[in-house]
Amino acid sequence: MNIPASIKRRIGFRKAELDKLGCSDAQVLLFDDMVLKIAPDCPASVNEHRMMRYLQRRLPVPEILEEAHVDGTHYLLMSRMPGHNLCDEAILDNQERLAELVADGLQRLWATDIRDCPTDRSLAQKLREIEERLRQGEITTDQARHKDTYGPGGFASPAQLFDWVVKHCPKEEKVLSHGDYCLPNIFCDDNGLTGYIDLGDAGVADKWVDLEMVVWSMWANSTGQFGGKRREFDRRLLFDALDIPCDEEKLRYYSLLSELI
Repeated sequence: MNIPASIKRRIGFRKAELDKLGCSDAQVLLFDDMVLKIAPDCPASVNEHRMMRYLQRRLPVPEILEEAHVDGTHYLLMSRMPGHNLCDEAILDNQERLAELVADGLQRLWATDIRDCPTDRSLAQKLREIEERLRQGEITTDQARHKDTYGPGGFASPAQLFDWVVKHCPKEEKVLSHGDYCLPNIFCDDNGLTGYIDLGDAGVADKWVDLEMVVWSMWANSTGQFGGKRREFDRRLLFDALDIPCDEEKLRYYSLLSELI
């Protein structure tokens, strides 16, 4: 592996293991006290660096230790988040505790002042990006997260789905959004939440972006969709912990929008 010299100096002779949990294009090496993320140079990798810098001293996120760009690849060495992520079996077995931790993470995000946030992830911005990707032919039906999005009873094509999301734009409740608020990206220990990782899609967006993502992630991780033990999942636990009503229309909207991102 051709790791840049500046990062090799920081790593020294530490041993690492490959993180096999993530679903992105990135390769992640786990050391005892740090993490090396190797990913293609792209807008998400640029934004991850920018948002991690911005969130230092605002929220618990990794500290950037070293960074390098070589031949279209982004190398990001950062501190390792203490604790374990919310895919931990003991957390999944306690669904009420899971809901409390997820709610705490959301409330901390929502309480963060966004007036000087450097990244716009609002609906208007995302729709512009999706429209360009459709023109480039980069969105296909086989990328769908849900099997019934396309085909009988669903949409005929990504273009038809795009027309629908443009016509049904909801009013946004803008907050600091993680952007990929799923259980592997939220960390805790015995005392509670310890922080967030994978901030490439973070920025200002509707609060229901993260709510839709984490409801799906809680369901998928709790019900054995990723090969684990099957447990009963009740989304009401999360909304009770947040003390807000569940907006089914917004959940559906952002679920469909996510098929185009």
